[in-house]
Amino acid sequence: MDKIASVQSEQSALLEQISTQSTAEQLKKIGSALRALRDAVILLNNNDGLEWWNQAAQDLLLLQPEDKGQNIFDFITVPEFRQYYEGTTIPNDGVHIESWRDPSRYLKCELTPFGDEKLLFVYDVTRLRHLEQMRQDFVANVSHELRTPLTVMMGYLENFSDQPDMPPQWRRGFELMTQQTARMNRIVNDLLLLSKIEIEESHELHYIDMTKLLTNIYDDAQAYNQAYKHIIHLHIDTYDGLYGSEMYLNSALSNLVINAIKYTPKGGNITISWTRTSDGCRFAVEDDGIGIASEHIARLTERFYRIDKGRSRATGGTGLGLAIVKHVLHQHEAQLQIDSVEGEGSTFSVVFPSNYVRSVTAN
Repeated sequence: MDKIASVQSEQSALLEQISTQSTAEQLKKIGSALRALRDAVILLNNNDGLEWWNQAAQDLLLLQPEDKGQNIFDFITVPEFRQYYEGTTIPNDGVHIESWRDPSRYLKCELTPFGDEKLLFVYDVTRLRHLEQMRQDFVANVSHELRTPLTVMMGYLENFSDQPDMPPQWRRGFELMTQQTARMNRIVNDLLLLSKIEIEESHELHYIDMTKLLTNIYDDAQAYNQAYKHIIHLHIDTYDGLYGSEMYLNSALSNLVINAIKYTPKGGNITISWTRTSDGCRFAVEDDGIGIASEHIARLTERFYRIDKGRSRATGGTGLGLAIVKHVLHQHEAQLQIDSVEGEGSTFSVVFPSNYVRSVTAN
């Protein structure tokens, strides 16, 4: 028995040695891979001090061996980075900042937990930023240039369509041209609005009386609802308001309400609500309409994405409404949640964080 125990002990020691060697070898390979990366990688301790970095980080931050242990904020001085790092703002995909050494360069910083420490990745996204700016400029310029010819065409089509002696076979053609020109005009207007929202990465915050805003949205919805004959309810359970852009929020929230009206069969029920939550406030639009299949939900906010192209065109949709909603909510750090069952209805919810909420007590 002693001999067996001795052999087992030797085997355990050998396995532990092999495991230790294997782990060390793996760590060595990982370290070599990180050092070879063209993007900056920095290991930070729980006091936000520099523990380890690769060559790319050394070049980016001009680090020296004696800088080990120094605070990361001594090297990255951009306020947006500190807000992201300390959790004041927590974008899901990191934070984009202007380089503190070269204003023509743009960087993306991503922080991830690494045991009791943190790993900071810094990417140069200057080329992507310039490409995105070119796309935005192109869309804005083309949309702006289309406005004048569209206005002229709409004016002439309207004048011709009003002629009482127009042959019947021509009248149908002019009606279709008028409809499609009006639809193109709506697309151009939505593209211009989307481009404007994208360019304005930040905006001045003003207090918004949400009770008043939602009442106006409800009144507009009732006017739009005349052809649909839905029953629309408005439930305001809190007087709390928001800080933000009233014009953009009115556009985004109205869009969600109008969508519920358009995609609910006649005589349906739609509920608009505004409630307080533990983390802020929640706006929601609930309907008992046609619903959305689960495979479509993740793509609803993409530009020009349509579930049913024929139905969307018939209702006058441009395919840009939810893309506008997404960008407006992003500016307000709000989250869009979509819950839907095909054939049963949908609920579109917007959760605004507490730092955008102003608590108001009813008189």
